[in-house]
Amino acid sequence: MKNQTITQKLKNATRGIAFTYKTESNFRLHCLSAVIVIILLAVFQPDWIWWALIIICIALVIAAELINTALENLIDHLHPEIHPQIGKVKDILAGMVLVLSITAIIIALLAVLDTVGY
Repeated sequence: MKNQTITQKLKNATRGIAFTYKTESNFRLHCLSAVIVIILLAVFQPDWIWWALIIICIALVIAAELINTALENLIDHLHPEIHPQIGKVKDILAGMVLVLSITAIIIALLAVLDTVGY
C-alpha cells in the first residue's frame, strides 16, 4: 500500500466510501440528512460561520460513520464470534456517531433559529 500514486490513493478512498454507502443503512441516512441540511441552508441563507460549522459537523458525522464501519469490519474479521467485550466496543463506536449526530442537529437548529431571528 505504500508508495501508491495519488490517483490510486483516491481510488482506494472512493472505493471505501462506496463500500460503506452500499453496506451501511446508517451511512446512507447520514448522507441523505446531509443533503437535506444543505438544501435547508440554501433556503434559510445563514451567515457563513453557520455554513462552516454545519459543514464541519457533516464531515465529522460522515467520517465517524466511516471509522465505525472500518473498525466493525476489522473486529468481525478478527473475532467473528459474539463476545461481550467486542459488543461493548461496537456500542462505544455507535455512541461516537450518535454524539456527533446529535451535536450536528443542535448546531443546524441553532443556525436556523439565528437566521429566522430567534
